[in-house]
Amino acid sequence: MKDFTVNFKQYNMLCDKCLINVIKCISNLHGIDGLEISLESKKIKIIYKDKTVSKKMIQDKVNETILTGKVKDIYGFSS
Repeated sequence: MKDFTVNFKQYNMLCDKCLINVIKCISNLHGIDGLEISLESKKIKIIYKDKTVSKKMIQDKVNETILTGKVKDIYGFSS
């Protein structure tokens, strides 16, 4: 199975609570193989195997998680 990699900056990730929620949100992604997050540089790198997930979908869920303070997985389910 092919690995997909997403790299982006999340400028509204400002505190430890945001970081924890982003980790929880991304951890719900099926087939995750790697995750690197830096609060200081606001960079997120994800390596995963689920080809049905897009970079836009991931960014939208991460942004929603930060803005609402509620963790939902990529598919919209709360955890």
